[in-house]
Formats: sequence, structure tokens, C-alpha cells
Amino acid sequence: MTLFKQIAMMLSVFLIILLSTVLVLNFQSANDSVQKRLFEDAKNTASSLSLSLGSANGDITMMSTMINANFDSGNYQFISLEDIDGSVLFKREGDIRAIDIPEWFVNLINIKAPVASANVSAGWSPIGILYVQSDVSYAQVQLYSVLKSLLISFIILATIGLVILNLLIHAVLKPLKQVQLQAEAVSRNEFITQTNIPKTKEFKDVVVGMNTMVHKVKVMFDKGNEELKRQKELEYIDPATKLRNRKYLIDKLPEYLKIDASSKGGIHMMIALSGVVEANEKIGHRDVDALFISMADIFKAHANNYFNSIVARMNGTEFSILLPDCESEDGLDLAQGISASVNEAIEDAGLDTAETYISIGLYEYNYTQNTGQLLSLSDNALAKAKFNDSKIHLEHAEDATEVMGKDAWREIIHKAIEDNGFEFLSYKAVDAKTKKDVHNALSISMNSDGKTYYFGQFMAPANQAGLGNDIYKKIMSMMFTQPDMRLKGSTCSLRLPYDFLYPKDTYDHMVELFSKYASNLPFKLIIEMPDKLIAQNSESIKLYKELLEKYGFEMAVFEFIGESSDYKYLQDLRPAYIKGEADYYINQSEQSLSALRLITDSVGIELIATGVMNMDTLKELEKKDIHIIQGRATEALER
Repeated sequence: MTLFKQIAMMLSVFLIILLSTVLVLNFQSANDSVQKRLFEDAKNTASSLSLSLGSANGDITMMSTMINANFDSGNYQFISLEDIDGSVLFKREGDIRAIDIPEWFVNLINIKAPVASANVSAGWSPIGILYVQSDVSYAQVQLYSVLKSLLISFIILATIGLVILNLLIHAVLKPLKQVQLQAEAVSRNEFITQTNIPKTKEFKDVVVGMNTMVHKVKVMFDKGNEELKRQKELEYIDPATKLRNRKYLIDKLPEYLKIDASSKGGIHMMIALSGVVEANEKIGHRDVDALFISMADIFKAHANNYFNSIVARMNGTEFSILLPDCESEDGLDLAQGISASVNEAIEDAGLDTAETYISIGLYEYNYTQNTGQLLSLSDNALAKAKFNDSKIHLEHAEDATEVMGKDAWREIIHKAIEDNGFEFLSYKAVDAKTKKDVHNALSISMNSDGKTYYFGQFMAPANQAGLGNDIYKKIMSMMFTQPDMRLKGSTCSLRLPYDFLYPKDTYDHMVELFSKYASNLPFKLIIEMPDKLIAQNSESIKLYKELLEKYGFEMAVFEFIGESSDYKYLQDLRPAYIKGEADYYINQSEQSLSALRLITDSVGIELIATGVMNMDTLKELEKKDIHIIQGRATEALER
């Protein structure tokens, strides 16, 4: 119960008790007054009527007339005249009449009208005794009317009092509400500073303390952000040409060489400039550096037509151009265009193209290869290009062995989508320090015609057939409409690729699913999104964040290599964790990793290493203070 509710309840009860006490006392006073009035009225009537009766000199007829006249003009239960022997000379009683008051009220007040008496005498001769009793029903009606008036007054006063009390408490505790909101924001790793400092000393001290803490955390995040940007520029950017460097290419290539990559392959171009020593002697280092900048502009201009292309400087004289989805014929045409443009730049610099020239090796890669294979075979193509008269050489990769043709795959995948032929598989993400499971990373298998296909077998053919997004829509629907009860009570993560999340209809599909089925999901869900999508911090990403928070789900990042130009998106979106390849963390400098740690610790983000295949890799990660891992090494941990 909130402090506001506690204070409001306590003061409301006190106010109601106070008003109830006043009501009871007022009613009791009215009750006593009525009872007293009944006796006084009867006594006064008895005294005045006895004097009148004495003037009748014992005439019963005259006395009865007087008694009837008094009885009719007042509210009496009875008036009785008895002689000195106790015999009734005359008695007038009121009729029993129905009164419009509840029986419980009659029983509650229990009014009894006393009997007043007075002696009646004619001169010195006594005639008898006169008895008078007032009518109780009249008093009961009066008291009931008083009670109703008191209750109406009580309700009005209580309502007004409670409203005023509520407003006063709101006014007094308004600063506390702001403190509460700020504290809740801090618990969500949001940086909110209160500008309205309360006047109350206790609240003022708390607000100032909170603001100071928030400011320190913001400063810590900003320092980490600036340092990480500086480190990434040092680690990923060639200072002379402003191109990406070899380290960036190596960290980025795993994104292109994976089963569910958006591109199935392309051309990797290695370019080497020969005759640099002679050029330095002839035109000087400054002009040679200008030539390199011109070459970089030429490479970027030619690669610009290919989505997600990478232009990198590998060393002093060698460059790399990665062209996803580029066919071999287009690659050769591009190489010839680059060669012609660079030769023109060499001549413009005053150099002889017979002494200073470029060699271009093209390697046609596919997604099945790893980084080492791609770079080694690309270097081999470059070596052959140097001995080629045209200085251009294309090397083809061996085609991956297909289990079946594209049409057969298309048919199987279509059938699996129609028949809900997918099943979730889970792999543990484990904290190697505490030996506890962090969450279950979900993958999928496909069942068709009694045969099981694993993710690595069917996802690449599905992407090539344009069915990748259909599969992800299906498994999202199955997760919510047919949840796996074996995962009940656990935390599960599901990785969704860039190509699936980017279209607007995916968001609409999630909105529909969540609104209907999110409350029935038996486990906690974390949606993992690629860093290159989240780093955009676009409106669509913010919509995803709001949607996930609305239904109690979390957002996380995968394929992180820290390539963003600014890391404030981590502060804005506050993902639950960041997943990066184990090699990425291991190859980071101490300064770069410390800056990343400063950012993630300030906003409560965990770092998780994926692809940890053995204990030696785990030991290297632990030296970097990375303890949460995913991969085969989790099976070797003693738990």
C-alpha cells in the first residue's frame, strides 16, 4: 500500500469517527431533549388543567368537556381524572395510529413518556387526581426527522471533508510522487533529473541526492560513450583514408558468413598498389597519401551500388571490397572500372602506370565459408592477379553441396509452414562464474514427411527461395498460440534477423499476436535484434521497444561489434544484454572493453559471449571479465 493510501485511509477513518461521534452526541442530545419535553408538556398540562377543573365545582359534565378540549388541542396518550378513592371519574385515551417510521428505529430509541399528575380541588374540598401522559408517537416522528437531517449533514460534511483531505494530501505528497517516479526510472536505468525541488526539507534532501546520483551516472555513461567512440575510431578506421580497416572487416565478416545471412554470397575483392616506394621518392609522401585518398573515393563510389558493401584498408598498400550478392560477371566489370579510374588517378598524380599500378584479385565467396577461408582464398586470387597481364583475376569458390534442388526445398518448406511443421530447440546461456543458467536461447528444427531438418540445413535454402520471413512469422505465431509447456517458468530468447524485423508488416503482425496471446505465454520472453538494426535507433525500433515493454517482454542485442558512431541508443533502448562473438571480446583492447563496460554497467546491460566452443576460449573471456557464455563450452561446465 502506498504512503498516500495509508495516510488517506488513516485520516479518513479519523474524520469519519469524529463526525460519527458528533452525530451520535447530537442525536443523543435530541433524544434526551424530547424525553424531557414529553414530561414537561404532560406536567404543564396537568397543572393548568387541574386549576380549570377546580372551577367546575365537581360538575363531571363540565370537567369532561374541559378534558376533551385540552386533549383535542394537544398530543396526548391519555388524560384521566380519578376521585380520591381511585375510581375513574373520566378518562380520554388517544387512538393507536400508524406512524411512518421503521420498527428498528422505534426499538432503538425506546422512548417512554412519563405520567404527570396534579390534584384537583374545589376550594378546600378535594375532588380527585388528574393524570396526563403525552403521545410517544409524536416524539418518535420528531426524532426520526432529526436523525435523517443529521445523516444528510453527516454525508455532506464527510464528502466535503474527504475531498478536501484528498486534495491536501495530494498537495503535501506531490513532491514524493515525483521522487517515486524518479526512483522507478532509476531502477529501469533511465536518467531523469527533477527540476522542481520541493520546499519540504526531507523531500528536498532526497531529490537533491537522487539528482546528484543521476548526474553522476549520466556523466559516467557519456564518458564511456566518448571513450568507446574514440577507441572504435582508432580500432576500426584507417586514419589516412577514413576507410574501415582490417580489424573491422574481420569482426564484421561473421555477419555475412552464416546460415541465415541475408546474402548467400558475393564477391570479395582484394586490391594491391604496387610501386609505392618509387612513388614516394618521385612525388613525396604527402602526394602519395593524397593518391590513397583518391583511390579510397574511387572504391567507395564503385561499391556504393551494393547494399551492405564494405570498403576497408587492409594494410599500407592493400584494400578490400566486400560486395554481397554481386555476380562474377558484374564483379569483373566493376574491377575493370576501378582499374581504369585508379590508373587515371595515378597519372593525374604525375606517376607512371608502368611503375605504379594496382592488381585486383576477385574471390567469389559463399555463406558456408568462415572468415579465415575467405581471406586466405582472396589473398590467393590477388597473388594470381599480380602475375596476370590484365592485373585482374577471378577465383571461383566451390559450390556448396546441396541436399536437394531449390524447387524441392521450396515444396518442403511450404508444406512445413502449412502444417506447423516446426519445433523449438533450446540451448543454454550460462553464467560460468555462478554456474547458473541465465536463459534458454531458442532455435528451430523443421519436420516434413517424417524427416527432421535442423536450422543449418533448411534456413539458407529458405532465404534463397524468399521464404525466410514466412518461417519466422510462422514460428512467432506457434510460440504464442501453441507454447511449449516444457519451457514454463523459464526465460527464453528468440533471435530475429534484420530482414524479418525491418518491414512494417512484421510490427503489425507482432501487435496482433501480443494483443491476443501475450498473457498466455508461460515463460518470460526476450526478443534479440541485430545491432545494425537497433543502432539506427529509428522510430520503428522505438515502437518495437514500447510494444515489448507493454506486454512485459525484453529487447536484447546480438551480432554486436560496436560499429556505431554513437552509443546513446543503448541508453535510450536499454536492452537486457548484448551478445557478441567470443573472438570479438577477446580481440578488444583493454581501453575499448573498459569503455564498453562503463556504458553497459551504467545502464544495467549484461555482456554475453556466443560461439564459446572450448574451455580455453572461456578462460580468455574470463580474463576480460566476460562470464556469461553460449556455445559448446557450457556443456563442459560442472554444475
